[in-house]
Amino acid sequence: MTHIEDGFKERLRGTSRTFRKKEGRHTLKSEDVIYCAFGTDRFTVSRNEAQRSAPERLARFGLSRANVEGRSALDLGCHNGAMLMELTNLGPARGLGIEYDADKVAIAREISAYCGLNQLRFEQGDLDRLDAEALGTFDIVFALAIEAHVLDADRLYTLLGKVTGDLLCFEGNGNCNVDTVKESLQAVGFKTIHYIGFCDDDIVPANNKRPMLVARKTEPGST
Repeated sequence: MTHIEDGFKERLRGTSRTFRKKEGRHTLKSEDVIYCAFGTDRFTVSRNEAQRSAPERLARFGLSRANVEGRSALDLGCHNGAMLMELTNLGPARGLGIEYDADKVAIAREISAYCGLNQLRFEQGDLDRLDAEALGTFDIVFALAIEAHVLDADRLYTLLGKVTGDLLCFEGNGNCNVDTVKESLQAVGFKTIHYIGFCDDDIVPANNKRPMLVARKTEPGST
């Protein structure tokens, strides 16, 4: 491992320690871990170094090269960019990550540049203030463990309805009500919504209580 990569991992640990909540900041109980494992041809955060796992999350959502290649992706609340960086192994045409914390955006940009992932872009933004029209639509949208941390959940669901062109990969926070999520997504135009169970990729078993759903804008059997 190079000095540059050592530096990336140290900064990833630092930026992983806290994140914004609805009120104030949350500090992780797990110390000296990187938020999410991912791998590219040039840089990898291994599973034993991380709290969560991007490859496992993508697999749970049923994402593969067959349904990702050539498509666009948006990650709302992208943290250090792990999901989009892992997604590049499946051939997306472009990806945009939006994150509130500027230090997380900075390290995501540096790692993606180092890895030559020119199809990715990371921007600082407040999910409660995003303009759907300015963002545009994306084939695949990630909304992972953010619904409890925004100030206005209804505004978030409206945003998801506008920016999702086809597929939404949604993970609620702990104690999230699945029926409420389904009703909220139906109200903003999602036609098929499937609950696929709780997450199972956290190194702390007690944290694997976030419900996961896959929602689509198309009816069953539509092309």
